[in-house]
Amino acid sequence: MKYRYYRRPSTRKALQTFRRLIEAGKLRAGEIVSIRGTFTNKRWYRLTIRTKTEQFQFTGFAWFYSGEGPRGLQQILKWLLIPEEIRERFIDHDFHGDTFIPNSFILR
Repeated sequence: MKYRYYRRPSTRKALQTFRRLIEAGKLRAGEIVSIRGTFTNKRWYRLTIRTKTEQFQFTGFAWFYSGEGPRGLQQILKWLLIPEEIRERFIDHDFHGDTFIPNSFILR
């Protein structure tokens, strides 16, 4: 398995990188096995997208509050053809965990 890490300082830069991966054919919606969002105080928000042969990890995205990070996550999920009712949940404060430990998620 190939591991690819994309650390970006902002959601805008992370979206640009993600879009380039889709346009270059390196990341295809039909090949995705899982999408996982994790949070730790040390690493903050990490978005991991896994295919059968590669794993892509991104910074610059977030979830479960309103802001640029969750809206960026909604945009990439739209590009990956995830249904709208699922995308909308990522800006819902009800799913946010403790102030210092937001909840993680996984889509399979």
